[in-house]
Amino acid sequence: MTTDRVTPLLRGALLPTLPVAAIAVVVSWLVAGTHGLVGALLGACVVLIFSGIGLIALRAVREMYPEVVLLVAVGSYFVRVVVFGALLALLGSLDGVDDVLNRTATALTVLACVFTWLAGELRAFVRMRVPIYDLDERPTTSSEHRETPTGGSA
Repeated sequence: MTTDRVTPLLRGALLPTLPVAAIAVVVSWLVAGTHGLVGALLGACVVLIFSGIGLIALRAVREMYPEVVLLVAVGSYFVRVVVFGALLALLGSLDGVDDVLNRTATALTVLACVFTWLAGELRAFVRMRVPIYDLDERPTTSSEHRETPTGGSA
């Protein structure tokens, strides 16, 4: 039986990020109007979706070998960075983007949400207290069960 170590990380990251995203959306709306509102909503959604996908991918493979879990973690991170970069490039090349959203509100919301997500995930990981070795598989000591050359116990 494998312990689910992904759900506490997802919960630990999501719970503080949602209020920060809501505050960023409201502040952007008050400061920059509807363009700020749209930009902040877009930024918050991108962070929540992209960061959540990584942990959900890990949750899907949590019972597999550690090598597979590491491969999925690194691979999903690489894919998310590439897709995020492509979306930024596409967004920057479109005409009329500034008529729809405020780039400053988007950028500040993304930064606030990413830092909050990472801090929440790190805090959740530290609170999980994952041991560096498995205590369930203790080798037997020589005084408990010592085999004699004839096959009997001493």
